[in-house]
Amino acid sequence: MTAAAPAALTSEQIGVLARAVSRAPSVHNSQPWQLLVRGTEVDLLERRDVQLRRHDPAGRDRLLSCGAAVTNLELAVRVLGRDCHVGFRDDDVVATVTIGRPRTPSPRDFALYQAINRRRSHRRRFHHNRVPAAVHSAVVVAGETTGVHLVVPGRLDKLAELLGFATRVLREDRGYQRELALWTAHTHGWAATGDGVPEDALSPEALPVAGLVRTDTPVPDDVVLTERLAAESLLIVCTDGDARTDHLAAGAALQRLWLTATSKALVGSVLTQPLQLTGLRARLVSELALPGVPQAIFRYGYPAVPSAPSPRLPLGEMFPPPGGLR
Repeated sequence: MTAAAPAALTSEQIGVLARAVSRAPSVHNSQPWQLLVRGTEVDLLERRDVQLRRHDPAGRDRLLSCGAAVTNLELAVRVLGRDCHVGFRDDDVVATVTIGRPRTPSPRDFALYQAINRRRSHRRRFHHNRVPAAVHSAVVVAGETTGVHLVVPGRLDKLAELLGFATRVLREDRGYQRELALWTAHTHGWAATGDGVPEDALSPEALPVAGLVRTDTPVPDDVVLTERLAAESLLIVCTDGDARTDHLAAGAALQRLWLTATSKALVGSVLTQPLQLTGLRARLVSELALPGVPQAIFRYGYPAVPSAPSPRLPLGEMFPPPGGLR
């Protein structure tokens, strides 16, 4: 007897997927994705009209963002009680999730899915409590996958030197500062809609807390920055290669470890803007003896103060209009 084909998604189930994807982290909270549902296949589309020419000229951070959205999409499918297969692609459709037959979601699936709405970009100092070794190991294991490596940086003095240099360059880059100002949304509260980084989510402090460098971001000397880095829990997300699929895989892994950290009452934020400077990633590989190409730096810990969520675009904008991408 032939087994029945997997059932197509209902409109309510599609709404669950859209809400999960909408809560993924993205560069400047630009939300550069859309969903196309085709029966039992769901395409995640890259919105190339969302461009950050100064911060992200090659679109690498945009692909990291889309990779994070794929992780949320996969979790939502599994929590709906369906098996699925994720295939990364190398065009405007960055990934296709093929939905299979019923499957009981695991407790881990539920834990990570529930963490989606609690995850925040915490651009503030952390509480002084260190992350326990067992929790740190669980976060690392969640992100490790074929072709993606998570590295606790050594030689923090060299990392501080490179981050300090990048901060000084970005403070003086007028084009970058104009673009950042355009993406800084002057929105407040927990019910704000739209895109961009809320002013309330930015920090007036120096790296590594600041995350986004503005003209008035303080620049500590290398010794002070080294001490501040040593007081934090840091992971560098590296990949074997530097192609589009590597960027997507890095973003997906980054979201898995971020959601794992969230499920354990931790918060985090990502540093990518220093890595956009010409030659800086190569210097990181050399100075820190990294096992691959650095794609992002993840800092995490226990929050000293709560962080409000970033605004999100209306769910209707998650779906392309007839005729293609908007």
